[in-house]
Amino acid sequence: MQQFFFAESKAFGSRVEQLFNFIHPASVALWNLRWQVQGFVSASPGATEAELSGRFSSGSGIKASNLKEVCVETPWESQMGQFAQIVGANMIALYEGWSEEIFFKLTGKRPGRGPGPSKDIQFPSRGQFGRVTKGVRDVLADMHAIGISSEMKAAFFPVYSASKKYSHNELDGLTALYRYHKEIRNSFMHGGGLASKVAETAWRNASTLTKVDIGGKADPILTQITEGQSITYTIEEAIQLADVIIRLVHTIDAELSYSSQAEQYFLDAWKASSGILKLQQLPTDTVRRDRRIAKICRKVGFVTPADPAAAITLGKRAGMIS
Repeated sequence: MQQFFFAESKAFGSRVEQLFNFIHPASVALWNLRWQVQGFVSASPGATEAELSGRFSSGSGIKASNLKEVCVETPWESQMGQFAQIVGANMIALYEGWSEEIFFKLTGKRPGRGPGPSKDIQFPSRGQFGRVTKGVRDVLADMHAIGISSEMKAAFFPVYSASKKYSHNELDGLTALYRYHKEIRNSFMHGGGLASKVAETAWRNASTLTKVDIGGKADPILTQITEGQSITYTIEEAIQLADVIIRLVHTIDAELSYSSQAEQYFLDAWKASSGILKLQQLPTDTVRRDRRIAKICRKVGFVTPADPAAAITLGKRAGMIS
């Protein structure tokens, strides 16, 4: 089960789940459609497109044209490449949308055309993989410099950072691999599938990565990119991208969970929760007290704190418990 601190991160997790709940059955459905159409055409070589459409799409409300071309003449690998592009483009859009929303919440500023935390977070840190301006670690350092909540760090960070997806030591490697996928996406969307110079550079940077750099069980899956040449993108690469982005969101979400802005976000959620005032008086018994604060934290949308005393300090300081 995925655990995130911020509502925007939770929404991101839900959307990723929705994406794969569509992609997985859709790819299986296409495989079965191919098998059925190929069998029908094998038995009736003279079948027309109208006959195929009537047999296989009747009742769907969709007029299926070119079923013979799609299911018989087009290689399965080519169609999986199309699914890969769908996954890649959607995952990148979800990450970009998440980064914009999370930093709007924390800074109150929408991203402009130039550099900013929501864009810089998508790059390796300054000095890594050719990056000369701010990147992922620099952004986190800036956010922590604004203010850190020691109580939030004690109460919640140990829980959120315990996720198997938490990858603080691999942030630069993960963002370098993300750039490889991002520039592939850009080449498909803006270059007709032909690699740009930037895409080739992103591939060269990512080609130096090993499983140690990304904290994986295997080395990154990469296809060589050459400027001006057609790009091939596989479903295995798209699934790799999904894992990279999920790990980035888990890590950044956890790292931001003990910022001073996160403390205010936590307290605002506590104050806004209906019926929470009846839990205001804490029991004197230590065990029952810790259970009560755990119940409060879960009720307002967070995890059971690793350090109940730290959460109690936050609540008392805000006047929420006594």
